[in-house]
Amino acid sequence: MPFIPQSSLVSLQRDLTDVYGFQYWWPADSPQEVMEGAILAQNTSWKNVEKAIARLKGKKASDILSCQDLGEKIRSAGFYRQKERFLKGVLNYYVSKIENLSLPIDTRWELLELDGVGRETADSIALYAFHQHTIPVDSYTIRLLNRYFGTSYSGRDYEEIRGKLIGIFNQEQLMELHGLIDEHCKMFCKKVPKCESCPIRKKCRMNI
Repeated sequence: MPFIPQSSLVSLQRDLTDVYGFQYWWPADSPQEVMEGAILAQNTSWKNVEKAIARLKGKKASDILSCQDLGEKIRSAGFYRQKERFLKGVLNYYVSKIENLSLPIDTRWELLELDGVGRETADSIALYAFHQHTIPVDSYTIRLLNRYFGTSYSGRDYEEIRGKLIGIFNQEQLMELHGLIDEHCKMFCKKVPKCESCPIRKKCRMNI
């Protein structure tokens, strides 16, 4: 697998920033809303998630936990019965940590012990809700790295990719990088890529 120099990853982020500007990700108003979004976004589009989040907007975690029709409120996000259980799990965790003021240095590992929380979800919450030094490695990230640098990463390389990125960028840069990759893959680096109009195509291995 080709080696990706640190300077090349820094250059990629700079080029993406030049194109899209600062993203100020995650699109949420509070740590609680980040957690809600991370669970609800599993296996569905963000458009469907927004509808569910709107129904929970302004509600305290304790009120959501006691809500009798929570499943119906989040139905638009799909797999709503399963996600209701997962959401209650992370909100219970959130309430216990905030009330006890015992937020650990590395929340990621505790989140991974919760039902329905995989690495991508845990890293999203740890980064955007609790501002910890990590980054989710989603399918967009793997797709862009493989096309742009000519690598052949897969989901099995999650920790390798994550380790490489957190070894180069600080926490605020990681927040931006994830948002930039997401935006670029939605706009141009789709499953069927729009290479002819891609603003960073000149450095991409797909066009060499």
